[in-house]
Amino acid sequence: MDSHPLGYDELASSLVETIRSRGEWHRAVSIDLETKIEKKTDFLTGERLLAIGVARRAGSEAEVRTFRLKDESDDAEIELLYEAARHLAPIRPLLLLGYNIAGYDYPLLSMKLKWHDDLLRARMPEGEKPHFPREYWALKDALTRAFVLDMMHPLRFAIAQHDNATPKYKSLADVVSHARFANLALMRRKQLAAGNSTENKGQVIYDMWRAHDPNFERYLEGDVHDVLLLAEEMYGVKAASL
Repeated sequence: MDSHPLGYDELASSLVETIRSRGEWHRAVSIDLETKIEKKTDFLTGERLLAIGVARRAGSEAEVRTFRLKDESDDAEIELLYEAARHLAPIRPLLLLGYNIAGYDYPLLSMKLKWHDDLLRARMPEGEKPHFPREYWALKDALTRAFVLDMMHPLRFAIAQHDNATPKYKSLADVVSHARFANLALMRRKQLAAGNSTENKGQVIYDMWRAHDPNFERYLEGDVHDVLLLAEEMYGVKAASL
């Protein structure tokens, strides 16, 4: 029996290297959601999506796209999902990157896919089956066929190694401002939704969306862009060589 069993970091590194070496790194997609969170108990309860952000490499450039909810209706939320799906369809993601993606973004998107399914079925006359559009299948492929790499874990260990400290979970705001990553060309836009010390961050984000504040999109752009660059730093992916 192997005395050195395969570890999580080694597995992640092998996956990234396979994708990179095959010239497919453009199919590694950083994804982030902004949602309507007005109280702490709203997490993973089917909360309303406000926006979806994605980032990936297009040549040597980091391509960032955001898709914003038009209004607080079910149909608008479905169209938001479809907009993101139309963007992802030709990419056919192999790897979904995110910060706490396994703990929030991925399960919420899976929940929304089931919600979409149930909603379409409920709108059909009894005995008839709904027609699921191409956008539905594009999103389903991305969620069920791509691999998920949550950058929260490799980043906390990297910071602990840098600081010679015990690994601890950190916010993305703490990560992007840490000395370990000072050399990276990160956007570092977490302060755009900081609010004041008494405000709920989720409420601040919702208020920004509702007010059509351009910093709402800028905030989301920063998150997906920075997670992509952090992943490349962690796994030695050189943008100049892509």
